[in-house]
Amino acid sequence: MELHQLRYVIAVVDAGTFTAGAQTVRVSQSGVSTQIAKLERELGVTLFDRTSRRVSLTEEGRSLLPAIRQALSGIDAVTDTANAIRGVMTGSLRVGAVTGLTWDPLVDALAVMHDSHPGVDVRLIEGLSDDLIRAVRDGGLDVAVAGWAGAAPADLLTRVIVEDALCAVLAPDHPWASSTTLDTARLLTADLISLPVGTGARGALDAAAARIGMTATPRWEVTTPAQVSLLARRGIGVGALSENTAAGFDGVVAVPLADTAARSSLGVVSRREPSAAAQAFRSLLGL
Repeated sequence: MELHQLRYVIAVVDAGTFTAGAQTVRVSQSGVSTQIAKLERELGVTLFDRTSRRVSLTEEGRSLLPAIRQALSGIDAVTDTANAIRGVMTGSLRVGAVTGLTWDPLVDALAVMHDSHPGVDVRLIEGLSDDLIRAVRDGGLDVAVAGWAGAAPADLLTRVIVEDALCAVLAPDHPWASSTTLDTARLLTADLISLPVGTGARGALDAAAARIGMTATPRWEVTTPAQVSLLARRGIGVGALSENTAAGFDGVVAVPLADTAARSSLGVVSRREPSAAAQAFRSLLGL
């Protein structure tokens, strides 16, 4: 088993195809394919299902992936320590953020890392909160700014940025706009505008619906809070967002839900043993 073979596996997993993975490691596709096939023969298992256009891990591959990432992380830790002794930071930093996030401390920290540590390859990936948290857990991301409903992920380092209640987002002339609170059941009868499953606000909405034996079935499912606000402002439905998020948009009214347990959190997550670059990034975020 060779170290570069393990890195090729991770490159293909993260990129989604052998071609894109090969470009990441700057090796020919045939070279990557040959080395991974050699590794599979040595391990006695097939790591990838190659029957579709976008390759995916087999069940055996999914089982081995955490161990492969852990092995590479251990090797990188040796390099990080040696670089720290020399006063140099190298390596990579993969940062995740929820789609559409506008949080200045994140952008500021990315800029400082980019300017102050040119030896660190810094990348930013946007996505759904659940996917980002899963990627941190699996090693695909080092740090992520993500949302969740309920308890924070117990197996990761977490720091809450903001935690607030879910609210209904309405056009100013909507009949419910003058309400002080809104029942969850009433909200669910509206033409609901919601973020997709995997976001913190949607998790809070689904949990609130489950508490009263109902299911949230949005008529309008969009990817960013801004889109929720735009649709609600035009009166074609009622949005569901966290209060702090809703407060950032003009032309809409936010009405809290009567269910005070309908809450979500936005925070920073990372593994419990972050790399030197990840720890430096966390420090820039004030963690």
